Amino acid sequence: METAEDVELVPLNSAQTEQFARIEQLWPEFGHSLQVLAASDGGGMAWRTVDGIEYLTRYTREDGKQKVKSLGRRTPETEAIFAQFESTVLKARRVRRELREDVLLSCKLAKAYGVARLHGRLAETLDRLWYTGASSRVSLFGGSALLAYESGSGILAPAALVKDRHLQFVARTEDLETLNLAEIAEACDVDNEGASYKYDEDRYLIRTKRERRTLAEVFLPTYFVRRLDGDAHRELRAMLRGPGTKGLTFSRDTRPIELTALDPAAYAIASHCMRDDELWAHRAEFACSLVRHCWPDTFDVVQEAILDVDPEVRWLRLRGP
Repeated sequence: METAEDVELVPLNSAQTEQFARIEQLWPEFGHSLQVLAASDGGGMAWRTVDGIEYLTRYTREDGKQKVKSLGRRTPETEAIFAQFESTVLKARRVRRELREDVLLSCKLAKAYGVARLHGRLAETLDRLWYTGASSRVSLFGGSALLAYESGSGILAPAALVKDRHLQFVARTEDLETLNLAEIAEACDVDNEGASYKYDEDRYLIRTKRERRTLAEVFLPTYFVRRLDGDAHRELRAMLRGPGTKGLTFSRDTRPIELTALDPAAYAIASHCMRDDELWAHRAEFACSLVRHCWPDTFDVVQEAILDVDPEVRWLRLRGP
């Protein structure tokens, strides 16, 4: 494996660092407000007096018409319902309203400073996975995952390495019921063309139903570990099934996007397993440099041993995606 000195690491400049810091400050409240509002059915809630008696009333809209539903007289129970609505939906609306302009400004500045590089179509899929919670079952892989490490490392991912034709993920489980590929396929179908998935040698291909265009790949952990044994097999399998690394990035259409990517050490080793492909070899070299020099946790002894193995001796050649 090439040493870290063979790979140039370009630090984020002060303006880029400032925008990452700003969006990370705003995101916990703003992002949570988006999820709360997405889970609600909209509308409002208020007390309504009828014949001198207060009733808790829920207002929603359906097919352009207002629907009114009484939730019952004013009692400790209905007061608790209203308090819950105030502390969740109403608070989320207020947070979104108050922070929206600051978030948009940060995203626009990030684009001006060259760190809003995630393609809008890919960003939409990742946003859908975040909203549904599916990002807790898969870790982002491919070039887009490198964007998740920029803020934490202070290093700008090379433009040639982050470009993706489609998204790639590593599943944290091999249990299909838990993985729920149907929900992931639906999230990938941003153009509503209809999408399906098909098993293909330890990975699943998600494609449009009509044109069979590839939207995403979901690799099972066995894709990477099947040619390893002993400690190396157990170590990499555990890494791939880990919780991953969360990071914020910016889309080209000026939105903040929360990414859940492979831990960078896991990314480096998984990329190393696919180094027959020149692009993946460069990604592996970059990720190794980043972990060794700019990440809080570097490789342990077993992980270094996996990276140092002579592929001609220990491994059959691994095909790329």
